[in-house]
Amino acid sequence: MEPFIDSNTPPLSIAQVDWTLYGEHGLASPGSKKAAADLLALHNGLLAAVTTRVGEVEAAEWALDQAKAACDVQIAAALAAGVPAEKVVEVAGDLASQRSPG
Repeated sequence: MEPFIDSNTPPLSIAQVDWTLYGEHGLASPGSKKAAADLLALHNGLLAAVTTRVGEVEAAEWALDQAKAACDVQIAAALAAGVPAEKVVEVAGDLASQRSPG
């Protein structure tokens, strides 16, 4: 079991750590400067959207890891307090079924 680390700070995105991910790639020569500007604006917009989505996914993964660690601690505490394992499994199953989207 992984140790529970009580931290309210989400992990850094790899894009925040490695700035080389923002490097520009050479493009084929466009027909006009306006076309090049449009492509660059589109590229920057898509890059920003992907970077934002990556951050959202990493934050969600972090929150899920924290919730799982908290549940593991609660299960261990219940078992240490003498609650029968069958009861812990029953309650954990009931809670999981209440949270499922189906």
